[in-house]
Amino acid sequence: MLKQKWSMCVFGHELCDLLVLDEASQMNLPEALMAALPLKPDAPLIVVGDHRQMPPIVKHDWDREVRRTFRDYQVYTSLFDTLRKQKPPMIQFAESFRLHEAMAEFLRREVYRHDGIPFHSKRREVLPDHPVDDDFVAAVLRPEYPLVVIVHEEADSQVRNVFEQELIEPILQAVADPATHGLDAEDGLGIVVPHRAQRAALRHSFPQLSILDAASGLPVRSAIDTVERFQGGERTLILVSATESDRAYLLASSEFLLDPRRLTVALSRAKRKMILVASRSIFALFSTDEETFMNSLLWKNLLRRTCSTLLWEGERSGERVAVWGGPGEPHANE
Repeated sequence: MLKQKWSMCVFGHELCDLLVLDEASQMNLPEALMAALPLKPDAPLIVVGDHRQMPPIVKHDWDREVRRTFRDYQVYTSLFDTLRKQKPPMIQFAESFRLHEAMAEFLRREVYRHDGIPFHSKRREVLPDHPVDDDFVAAVLRPEYPLVVIVHEEADSQVRNVFEQELIEPILQAVADPATHGLDAEDGLGIVVPHRAQRAALRHSFPQLSILDAASGLPVRSAIDTVERFQGGERTLILVSATESDRAYLLASSEFLLDPRRLTVALSRAKRKMILVASRSIFALFSTDEETFMNSLLWKNLLRRTCSTLLWEGERSGERVAVWGGPGEPHANE
């Protein structure tokens, strides 16, 4: 539209009276400047974001960058973090209109209380209760437990975890079945993984969870993706495959998987149910590095403080598995 009106130069034309930038925690400064080019000189800017969620995706190791201009201006950081340092007028919203109240309470206690935000939700909608022949799957999908952690003993995986793929397969089949939950790839079901190798394997195994282009037949969107891709969206049910289980690899890559913003985003995408599948080695991880130790607490507290009710335990594909739910209201016969 700009090129049609000003074919020689699209810049320098003050058109807009107001700019609102959403998901600003994932937007870097150059992107924000490009978006602000059409603003009039006195136009206000409203920035919406959450510094507890994922920052812009970068490939360069900026923490070790020695060039002075990059260290001084840090244009690779998020717009939201940059503006927060300037202490602008700020409104902190406290109520979620997406999450089940149990998820909101966990995030309040473990994340947002550090910002003085009384995060909460009044929503109590849960998944419908459908009979399932598999006791393991039935335990995972019990609607009265909106938060579920599946803990397994496999401990040799890095960026690809075949065992977790096999473990979640019957769960995905159950929730995607049109005769029961019928959750689709559009807004019903989301599978969050940290690595592209696990994403590729799951997409290959579950082609029905991809949305295809009508003309080419190629997938244009999938229910299986990284947490960065899900930020800003929402699903009825979110399933997280932690993938990593090898202890040495977990310690070496802890800045990635154990970044608390990663789990915060995954938790805050789910409306009725969040399922975390992870190796026991993650919850037992101990590091002398203070940051790694503190980052691991979010995962540990989800299991130990919130999902503390044992719903099922047994063996799957040769490995011990336990299903823990929380907070929930147990049946009267328990």
